Amino acid sequence: MERLEYPAGAVIFMVGDPAVKSFLIHSGKIELRRGTADTNDHAAQIGPDEVFGEMSLIDERPYSMSARALTNVHLTSISRDEFEHILTLVPHNFRIYLNALFQQLRTLSTQASATPIVVPPPPKITYVSIHPLTRLAASMLPRDGLWIQKFPFRIGRSAKEYEATPPDANDLWLKDRSPYNVSRNHAIIDKKENEVILKDCGSSLGILVNEHQIGGISFDREIPLDEGDNTVILGGFMSKFQFRINIEVL
Repeated sequence: MERLEYPAGAVIFMVGDPAVKSFLIHSGKIELRRGTADTNDHAAQIGPDEVFGEMSLIDERPYSMSARALTNVHLTSISRDEFEHILTLVPHNFRIYLNALFQQLRTLSTQASATPIVVPPPPKITYVSIHPLTRLAASMLPRDGLWIQKFPFRIGRSAKEYEATPPDANDLWLKDRSPYNVSRNHAIIDKKENEVILKDCGSSLGILVNEHQIGGISFDREIPLDEGDNTVILGGFMSKFQFRINIEVL
């Protein structure tokens, strides 16, 4: 083994050079690149007590990376012959496992050089909130609106004393009076794949969604909500049950 010193900026080896030694860093920093020492391809920095050029210890293939001193560095080098001499002190069966491990490392190193690492983007989260647009609607929602955290989210009219309990329990009960704009089970907000859907539940007067009619006299029974703000009117055009449903995707 040999003690070596390199000044900052010195090239220790280039990609493609014969791989004859491995190096242990005692002090300073080394920059490794998958390419020449002058390119910016996959740069990495290593420091004291780290090893580079280690694959030279198990085969005679050229270096797959370039190494350059970022600062003044002190190294110890070990050649393949020196490494094999050390291995003679290790039981034969253990050397077989060690060589198999190094071969696996070589395979992984080659694959990493050839295949770019693709980091998937984080999954997007859709936030849905409903806000009042009229004084009547504001009396039935929190001041800052209502965040919808469960789907499907059901909206319908509260029952009068003489009316039977609706078959499906609503998540938002609206107090209406005759002539009614809101049906007992009027609308559902639901998620469908990557979309937020507003569905009419067979209401008498339907729903106006961004000026598009669903339910009531329309054959359409559901519509995807746009990202951002959506204007929703339950019942006829003059209904005071008007809301803003906000879709935010982050």
